[in-house]
Amino acid sequence: MKTEIILKEGYPFIFVSGGLFFISLVFKFALFWQILFFVFFAFFVFFFRNPERVPEDTSKGAVISPSDGEIIEIVETKAPLTGENMIKISIKLSLFDVHVQRSPIEGEITAKEYIHGLFLSLSDKKASELNEQNRVLFSNASKVVVNQIAGFITRRIVDFGKFGRVSLGERYGMIMFGSQVDLYLPKNTKIKVTEFQKVKAGESLIGFLNES
Repeated sequence: MKTEIILKEGYPFIFVSGGLFFISLVFKFALFWQILFFVFFAFFVFFFRNPERVPEDTSKGAVISPSDGEIIEIVETKAPLTGENMIKISIKLSLFDVHVQRSPIEGEITAKEYIHGLFLSLSDKKASELNEQNRVLFSNASKVVVNQIAGFITRRIVDFGKFGRVSLGERYGMIMFGSQVDLYLPKNTKIKVTEFQKVKAGESLIGFLNES
């Protein structure tokens, strides 16, 4: 199956901004408007890019980052969907990160829960509980939860709609325009990352599940 270089979710933004840029050239708008429309067009092409990624470790039990961004917190807390105490790794995305989310393990998507909530700034500690979010449960011998959280600017979380088997690093959704992704892992997971570390979806090793 051929992978999109640019996500189709970005086409409306790209076509509108590109059309405005073209019109500004044809009708000789002021240089300011020409530059502005071009900047928007270039940004949307960049934002909706969909690069190929290769996991840096595919050995048994490997957990790969579900999201691009910076790890801002590693704590033990109660996980959504499972209700179990798990290790939560919070990853904050900037506008310049790839916003596609990928399966952190090889297994199956067995449950989903979409929460219609608020759009608080992600600097607010209540955001991860009250903001709009999409929770997905990945299962094999272990259970792993990924929670996509909308931010103040974000107004849409995209779920590609697949249940069932997923491969390691397979795309399953995206968030538009700045956001946070929380990864919940079993307490006996061997964590290989630290806070403030940058990670890439489908590529960076997060740790190893204890599947023995």
